[in-house]
Amino acid sequence: MAETFLLEVATPERLWVRVRAREAQIPCRNGYIGVLPGHAALLSELGAGRLTYAGEDSSGSLDISGGWVEILDDHVRVLADEARES
Repeated sequence: MAETFLLEVATPERLWVRVRAREAQIPCRNGYIGVLPGHAALLSELGAGRLTYAGEDSSGSLDISGGWVEILDDHVRVLADEARES
């Protein structure tokens, strides 16, 4: 099993994050989900809140709202309506 996954966070305006991550906390419509390498496939509507992640070399967070998150294999794609650095 892989020790990291590719995390991408984008809005219609720009790509905010593209890192190899060890873990992420993502605000979904009905609460937060925690993502680790090997997570099951998932498609969920995003809620509003703070997305946090721990990467191989750094960690970070963004305030996001609206949109979708897709998890497939070792790739997590967050397509948010809005995002800003927190």
